[in-house]
Amino acid sequence: MQPAKTLDASSLQDQIRGLLEKDILDGTLSPGMPIDEKALAASFNTSRTPVREALLLLSARGLVDIVPRTGIYVRQLRANELVAMMEALGELEGVLARLAALRIGPALRGELQRALQGTAACAQADDAEGYQRANAALHDVIYRASGNPFIVEQAQTVRLRIAAYRGRMFEKPGRLAASQREHERVVEWILKGHADNAAEAMRDHISVGGKVFADLVLVNKLG
Repeated sequence: MQPAKTLDASSLQDQIRGLLEKDILDGTLSPGMPIDEKALAASFNTSRTPVREALLLLSARGLVDIVPRTGIYVRQLRANELVAMMEALGELEGVLARLAALRIGPALRGELQRALQGTAACAQADDAEGYQRANAALHDVIYRASGNPFIVEQAQTVRLRIAAYRGRMFEKPGRLAASQREHERVVEWILKGHADNAAEAMRDHISVGGKVFADLVLVNKLG
């Protein structure tokens, strides 16, 4: 975990929070891992006050657990919580796909097509790690095309909370190709401006991924 080289004291809390969120998202901090408040403060050459404030915000967002007289840990979700979050994500992203079909402009149409080519290349190469990045880029284009930052924020929050668990989904044999076919249907309906079909295709995409996800959780393959 490397702090920024230049820290503005007025936004130190936000920068610490952002760094921790990034480390949770990319797996540097995995579920159940302890967070050393004292060491974190030392790495930023600051008091523990802004670190505590950042951790309290992350706790309120469900990303860390603060256990009195025990420690601070990256939140480890139960299987039923993970499945429920996937259901919520499907509904949120369905709405975003619907709005994207109604609002997408020429520039983002081209960007969406290029993003789809990116996921296709990774799927063909059976590159699970690359596909995960390309998948995030494709969904980001849909988010921006929706024109609704409030719903985007809710979807991103859910994705952040389950990020440490979802990466393993793409390791299941055949999942990359299936996910790519689902992406193609979503993108097709968005580009055609068919809002209802785009929403249904996106919900189906997240739902199928959720079933794969639930299977991994239930057989304890996520650690």
